[in-house]
Amino acid sequence: MKVPRTLVFALTSALFLGLAQPAAAADSPDDVAAHALADRYSPVVRLQKLGTNCDRGEQFQPTDVNVVLGDQQVALRGPWRPPDLVKTQPEATDLGRGYPGHFLDFPGDPLRPGCDYAEWSARINSTHPATVYAHVVQDPAYPGKLSLEYWFFYIFNDYNNTHEGDWESVALIFDAPTPAAALTTKPTAIGYSQHGGAERARWGDSKLEIVDGTHPVVYPAAGSHANKYGQRLYLGRGSEGLGCDDTTRPATELRPDVAYVPMAQADYLKQYPWLAFQGRWGERQRSFFDGPTGPNEKTSWLYPIQDAEATWRDDSTTVPAGQVLGPSGTGVFCTAVGTGSNLLRETLDRIWLLGLILAALVALIWFAASRTRWSDATPLPARRRRAWGQTVVSALRLLRARPGLFGAFAATFVVLGLATLGLAELQAARRDSPTDLGAPTENATGLWASLLALAITILTAATYVALLAAVTSTLDRLDRDVPVSAAFTWHDIRSRARPLAAVAVRYFVVIAVLTLIVATIPVAIYYAASRAFAIPAVMAEQVSASTALKRSRLLVKRRWWRTAGPLAIIVGLGLSVGPIAGIVLLLATDLRPALINVVSSLLFAVAMPLVAAAVVYLYFDRTATHQESPGSGDLAEPDLTYSRQGRS
Repeated sequence: MKVPRTLVFALTSALFLGLAQPAAAADSPDDVAAHALADRYSPVVRLQKLGTNCDRGEQFQPTDVNVVLGDQQVALRGPWRPPDLVKTQPEATDLGRGYPGHFLDFPGDPLRPGCDYAEWSARINSTHPATVYAHVVQDPAYPGKLSLEYWFFYIFNDYNNTHEGDWESVALIFDAPTPAAALTTKPTAIGYSQHGGAERARWGDSKLEIVDGTHPVVYPAAGSHANKYGQRLYLGRGSEGLGCDDTTRPATELRPDVAYVPMAQADYLKQYPWLAFQGRWGERQRSFFDGPTGPNEKTSWLYPIQDAEATWRDDSTTVPAGQVLGPSGTGVFCTAVGTGSNLLRETLDRIWLLGLILAALVALIWFAASRTRWSDATPLPARRRRAWGQTVVSALRLLRARPGLFGAFAATFVVLGLATLGLAELQAARRDSPTDLGAPTENATGLWASLLALAITILTAATYVALLAAVTSTLDRLDRDVPVSAAFTWHDIRSRARPLAAVAVRYFVVIAVLTLIVATIPVAIYYAASRAFAIPAVMAEQVSASTALKRSRLLVKRRWWRTAGPLAIIVGLGLSVGPIAGIVLLLATDLRPALINVVSSLLFAVAMPLVAAAVVYLYFDRTATHQESPGSGDLAEPDLTYSRQGRS
């Protein structure tokens, strides 16, 4: 039989490498071919951009295990209560004894990592190249196939479930019975490990990047190191992990050294005795903060094809690009999981603190609900004193009494939602189709995204201002028992357009400027609450922008806490309806995230007219309270005669 020239060349090269490095390679023909196969398909790793400090960006790289073992800051501990120290500075030969139930303890606290692990990683990797471990496996259940696995070891997982040690893998599958046969063909499939599962791709799929014809490109997500195929924000809600993996900022490209692991167990245990370790590569902790087991403890180590058939999926869920109307369900989901994980991590070893926080939250909700009135809430007259609970109920009853009018208000927000979704699609098109829009640089893409985000923010703010003005006009007309229609409301808004615009610009610009500096954020909060009634004042009292802002400050004076609290609750409820529904749909259904975000936007569109009505009722409550209080201010009450006659 004629031997292909490519095979002869590959075997000759691999044999030469084996002779040149006798301590690193086995001598069997299968190992010679497997070693050549491992070198041919070694992955290209594109790590995420480093941040300005140790808790932002990617701080870790695929690490040589031998750098960790023997380090004076590493300890081997047993599965019993402290003192549990077995040995400090454990060597690879020590782990060769198995030690089931034991664990390696790295320098730092995985629940409060700070900069400890990042600094340690920088030190031990400064003089050693990034390394991956390659292992070729023949699955007994699939004699005509074999798998080439690359194993990455990171010393820390800086994701939602922070833990010491992290093993990830890339596996290629060949329709070939032996490594020599695999050298004459191409892989049929490839799988990237991602938390509790893996994502497959066919060799040659568009989502799989390949360098120099054979080297697959891997995008480890920031902190979690879940291996991804592209630059996206990935959403996990199952085997994909719980939370969001970010690969949008690749900055460092690595070609890790390939440490070849012989195929036979007896051979690889001589060269890498730590592959007999049955414990955990990281400190023992509760739940998913525990260190992971090593490659030899994974099903794929001996049965890779069977594991691929059982656990690999065809794709991953990505978070839709761009912004939508209101807080998106996916965006809030990512934030909520991260925040919840941080809270759990901080209180995992202090259960009393977690219980105290939950008790305080329940008490706060109970206190807020019990300190207000919910009954005897009537939509009209609008100008009367109400508890904040009554303002919410009054807004709901007004909606029930005039569904058509509120439907028109909600439709305005729906139109805005479609506009923002269109802008989001435009942003995605610019990112995914550079041929049509010009290949943008990273800075240009960031600028484009920022401009779109600014446009969406301005649209949302303008629509909310118009909505608040429309609801004020409607309630004012209903209160005076004059005709109410969309045409009259639109006429009122147009007639007050200039002071409305002036108030809106001053209000939002001042808040934006104050929030640029952390120290002035409390001032921004104070300003936001004390000027919250300026828009209703422009409409109901027919005053200028400056007078409306002063009027709002006067109405809130000496009642700031009683105003800010209800405003926060009412606006918070309105903003949270959509995201909460989105999170429920994300966890309970298989709907696409883009559709879930549309549902969140629609709920936001329905909720905002109710929020506006409740805010206007709060305004009328403050005006009624102000008028009943003797000597209640330094700003004269406006003469409403003109407005009542002119707008009837």
